[in-house]
Amino acid sequence: MRRLLPIVVLLAAGCNPAPDAPFQQVDYRDNTTPGPSSGERGTVVISEVLWAGTIDAAGVRDQSDIFIELRNEGSRPVNVSQWLLRIEGPIEKTWRIPDSEVLIDVGAHATIAAKDDRCILAPDFVIEGLSLPDGDAFEITLQDADERLIEMAGSETQYPYAGGFDGVDSRSMERVQLMFGGRGTDPHMWHFYTRADVDVPNDTNINPACREHTLASPGLANSPDYSGAYATGSLE
Repeated sequence: MRRLLPIVVLLAAGCNPAPDAPFQQVDYRDNTTPGPSSGERGTVVISEVLWAGTIDAAGVRDQSDIFIELRNEGSRPVNVSQWLLRIEGPIEKTWRIPDSEVLIDVGAHATIAAKDDRCILAPDFVIEGLSLPDGDAFEITLQDADERLIEMAGSETQYPYAGGFDGVDSRSMERVQLMFGGRGTDPHMWHFYTRADVDVPNDTNINPACREHTLASPGLANSPDYSGAYATGSLE
């Protein structure tokens, strides 16, 4: 028996235990099943922000009537249901985009508004209580439903890069549209909404009763940048 003991020990040591269950990472949601899509950084960008509120034909300003616009710069349609919008600055709050079957097509825009009964027509998503500081520094962070970082815009330490209320008109902060490069946290990537002589108007999603004094392009292409802002893009 003493001679067999080392052999038994060796045999026991050579046995492999049953493998544990594989570690389950967060799934990648690719639109093959209903529900939110997963995103990758830079595939969806914050393309316009109306933080100064809206103004109707009577000159009445509603600072709570705001919107944030997203543009799909990826290669496939995206469902942003349950994605996160985090505001940091004087307002520190996080909202989830409501459940929806809306798909943002490649190159298309989606509007997330605080309300749909005043100046912003037919937003894709309404988040009651959505709010932005009125002229103070703020930063917006966009994350997908599994909290992957997608995009950041603005700054916690600098005043809004563009947009505002001049006592008569309210203008949105629009992003310069580049093929490559440019971060939402870069000041030179933003300009004021500009009324431009274009073939297709880009303010048709603003209520006609507000269009004279609320200058923005929710859900549509941004106006050309005539501000003289410097912007470049690269393949890197």
